[in-house]
Amino acid sequence: MAVKDHSLDDKIIQSAKAEFLEHGFQKASLHKIAINAGITTGALYTRYKNKDALFCSLVKDALSKIVAEVEPMREMYMEAQKRKDVVKLLDAIKKEESIYLDLLFEYYDECILFFCKSGGSSIEKMMNEMMKKKAEETGEFLRNIARVQIDFDGIELLMSEQFHYYKEILERGYTKEKAISCMKATEIYMEAGWKALFEKIL
Repeated sequence: MAVKDHSLDDKIIQSAKAEFLEHGFQKASLHKIAINAGITTGALYTRYKNKDALFCSLVKDALSKIVAEVEPMREMYMEAQKRKDVVKLLDAIKKEESIYLDLLFEYYDECILFFCKSGGSSIEKMMNEMMKKKAEETGEFLRNIARVQIDFDGIELLMSEQFHYYKEILERGYTKEKAISCMKATEIYMEAGWKALFEKIL
């Protein structure tokens, strides 16, 4: 059985990252990735089952860090729900946004792949599931504290839209300072909306 030449791993990763960043998942070519890495396409397949597996390998560390950083936020949201405290909910939303922004620039290329270049991959499906879950959790929080009925599906749509802010920041090539400034503006807008909503349902 042939032994893999692990000295080529970094070349493959850099070649794959460049190809996916330029062309996106669907249009990226494994043949070009192999050529630029100095290997055959067959050798590439001995390391990665398919193009999706290679793409996933490029973002897995960033995704693991995102999950690890955001998971403790669940306690803040649960505490806000338990106390029916809208101030705590807003604080949790702001803190989570700050975490996402930090990670966005710590794993810049990986986040571009995740948010902007993953169309057609299993990562795109994962991202959509993450957004849906977050939106449903917020909708459930509001259902538990509401005293009047509103269409909570609309709230879930609103939460889903917030995820697109990060994609826009990446696609526009903003610096971290510019991104923070923009997010502060959206926070002012969103906070006013949340407070108006809370006044209506509580």
